[in-house]
Amino acid sequence: MAVSVFSVIRKIEDLLMEEPEVLKGIREDFDRMGRALRLMKSFLIRIDLRNKFTIRFWLAEIKDVVYDAEDVIHTFLRKTTVCFLEERRIIRKTKSKISEIIDKITYLTRKLEGIGVEESIGGESLHQRQQLSHYYQYHPIVGMDRQTDHLVSTLLQDYRVISICGMVGSGKTTLAKAVYNHERVRNNFVGHAWVYVSYPWKRNKIWEDIFYGLGIFGGKDSKYSDEELAKKLYKFLEDNKCIVLDDIRTVEVWDSIKPAFPINCETQSLSKILITSSNRQLSAYPALGGYLYEMQGLSEEQSFNVLRNIAFSETDFGEQYSAKNKLAAEILRYCRGLPSAIVVIGGMLATKRSIEEWEMLLNHVKSNLSSILFLPAILALAYDDLPYHLKPCFLYLSQFPEGYMISIGKLIQLWVAEGILSNDKGESIEDIAESNIIELAKRCMVQVREGEVNMKFKTCYLHDVYRDLCLSKASQEEFAFIPEKPFSLPYMISRRVRRVAMHEYIPIQSLRNLKLMSLLFFNELYPEESSISSSLKETAEIYLREDKRWISMLWILFKLMWRFRRILNYLFNNFKLLRILDLEGAEIYMEGEFLRDIGKLIRLRYLSLKGTTSFSKLSQSIGNLKRLQTLDLRMNEEFPVQIPNVICKMEMLMYLYLPMVCDRKTKLRLNTLRKLRTLVNFNSKNFYVEDLGCMTNLMELGITRFFCRDDCEVNLGSNPPVIIASEHFRSLSVSRPENIDFNLLAYLISTCVHISELSLTCSIGESLPEYQFPYQITFMSLSETELSTDPMPTLGKLPNLKILKLQKAFIGEEFHCSTEGFPELYSLKLSSISTVKRWIVDKSSMPKLRHLEITDCKSLEMLPVGLMFITTLEELKIELMPKAFKDRLCEGDEFNKIKHIDR
Repeated sequence: MAVSVFSVIRKIEDLLMEEPEVLKGIREDFDRMGRALRLMKSFLIRIDLRNKFTIRFWLAEIKDVVYDAEDVIHTFLRKTTVCFLEERRIIRKTKSKISEIIDKITYLTRKLEGIGVEESIGGESLHQRQQLSHYYQYHPIVGMDRQTDHLVSTLLQDYRVISICGMVGSGKTTLAKAVYNHERVRNNFVGHAWVYVSYPWKRNKIWEDIFYGLGIFGGKDSKYSDEELAKKLYKFLEDNKCIVLDDIRTVEVWDSIKPAFPINCETQSLSKILITSSNRQLSAYPALGGYLYEMQGLSEEQSFNVLRNIAFSETDFGEQYSAKNKLAAEILRYCRGLPSAIVVIGGMLATKRSIEEWEMLLNHVKSNLSSILFLPAILALAYDDLPYHLKPCFLYLSQFPEGYMISIGKLIQLWVAEGILSNDKGESIEDIAESNIIELAKRCMVQVREGEVNMKFKTCYLHDVYRDLCLSKASQEEFAFIPEKPFSLPYMISRRVRRVAMHEYIPIQSLRNLKLMSLLFFNELYPEESSISSSLKETAEIYLREDKRWISMLWILFKLMWRFRRILNYLFNNFKLLRILDLEGAEIYMEGEFLRDIGKLIRLRYLSLKGTTSFSKLSQSIGNLKRLQTLDLRMNEEFPVQIPNVICKMEMLMYLYLPMVCDRKTKLRLNTLRKLRTLVNFNSKNFYVEDLGCMTNLMELGITRFFCRDDCEVNLGSNPPVIIASEHFRSLSVSRPENIDFNLLAYLISTCVHISELSLTCSIGESLPEYQFPYQITFMSLSETELSTDPMPTLGKLPNLKILKLQKAFIGEEFHCSTEGFPELYSLKLSSISTVKRWIVDKSSMPKLRHLEITDCKSLEMLPVGLMFITTLEELKIELMPKAFKDRLCEGDEFNKIKHIDR
């Protein structure tokens, strides 16, 4: 309940800080309502599990008064569109309503106080936000070594289909991942694909995901019919591939997709299909002629090892360790060997250090669970145990589809736009958000995946059991709504709903009388999108043949696009309180005038047009969106986009993603964007290089296509100006060059003394000049540089380099990592360097290397002998290498080089 109160308080704070011009004599009223809500929140966020049941009869009234307060804000904001007399009437009515709400809040607060919920002055009680290490990731170890080895051996036998069956939370997916990533499996198959079967399912989407996983899906494949797609996949899988289909729930799904798999005895296929399912009937069904493996619970010893690895800290020893051992044994009785239950309980215990807190949790478990495991009840305890500032962060994930890999960067921007991140300690908003994600990961409530850059998290996702919990709690809180078919017009939605996420096609006109703050699209805005795509291509082909039929085809196309215009007009005219509009998944086609009314959404903080197709000038009205914090214009590359020179009006922008290809008429000033932190797809042709110096908070810059002196006024003479003045600048990437001035680029890099991340996808000459790279760099990626001089001696001198990625970076025959080179290197990836035959690693080179990946370096004759002396090496990945190279790694001298590595 504190989640909703916190949301309303943030809106009032936004009103007081950002919109003083619309308050007109009512500021004090909103301020009083905010103070009353903050007082009630201070009680609610400290309600522990015992008190929650005591006040359950008051929760409905608390929820009503909170939503009444939110409605008052929304009603008042609408006054900006009415006449003077109507505005005065709204103000009088708002004052009266606020007084009523304050009286109700005061009454409820006294009730809470009267039943023994004590207000805490300062601090955050038991839930102090912990300062966790920057690099943290939870890897569940569930004692499955024996099962993994058994299934790997089975998979490599003659069985075509392996089914793993077990109840929800039994560890099916964990076991499947262990098999999928096993060294023998990776080396035995030439292609691997992991597909999560989301619901509602589409068989062509499952097949396409397999193609994507194998890295062979092209644009033309999207035009295939289901039958053609199945035939192509069938033929491709006749070679030895390993495919995992995670979470198939019904026989219907399997019957629909199996025509694409060569699993009949008559075929000569070497491919294997691994299925996970909680439906035993389904699991046994495809295993006719295959193999069925049923999950077993963990033993007492395995259960304890899992819990200890998650919940115990390095400081536990002596009496404290002994006491925790006893409590752990008693807690594990309620988990009955179910891995998910142990992980959930362990995640809660991991945030509690004292014996008293462990005992308190055990009492909660005893009082809320029977002796027979009830997983939803354990999950509910995990949610209740969350600190108040993490609850909205967790509930926000309910809006993403099942199995969806959530971009951490995008998630942070959405949280910022919603105002659900508090910044009371002067930390950067990114650090606060990352700390929240780490804490959720530590509690095992989200799974995180690392990106390549500085070991930071790149994506996260919800395990299916936690997603069910998230959806349930979001529904109870009326936090978000996901429309589902079948539907009626208008769709019946509670007036309290503020967030809608569209996972499948639902007519936008069915959403009526809602005061939406957020609208996210994960499916097409209009189901004829594919018709428009094919019509565009067909029209172009007919026109090139000088066939007059293109005129009628164009007419059909315009009729379809007219429907888009009507849909967008409805959206812009009926949801004027939106703070977030994400059209990335809507797959829309639009001409510039389609966005004519977008300027009415003056309260937008987040707007994404990523992936949409536009072939005209964007509307001038986009300049009305002066409160935008995130603007993503990464639209299609087929048609250049003309942007009016209005972005400079958006002085609140923090994250700006420009189109990859801009119309030649586009020339924008960005010198007013002093709060900008991320700028992507910048070039010197359509934007002013000198404007970069005005962005005093810039942290990340991406340059594409053009960067040359002819387009700007930068003089590289005796006293050249500093291009980027921001002291916060940390990341620079350059890609897809059409006209790159190497001297200008070299000067830019050498003057960015604080950068830690550098990615170059362009030609930079024959060799790397040593002076070019700042010593602070910790991550570097060189791609398509095609250097003729070995870059290793230069790169090895960078004292802080931790991660190095080289792809098509070198066209010579020999790499040499010299003595004491790469003193801090943690991860090295060599990819598509086809000319290198020899690689020499001197003793004492790369002393801290842990991860090494070699992909598609087909001329490499052998691994360097120096790997034997790198005792820190933990992981070696060999992909797309000749079979003879892989075979040599299993025996003789080559094996001795890597036998100490846990591959």
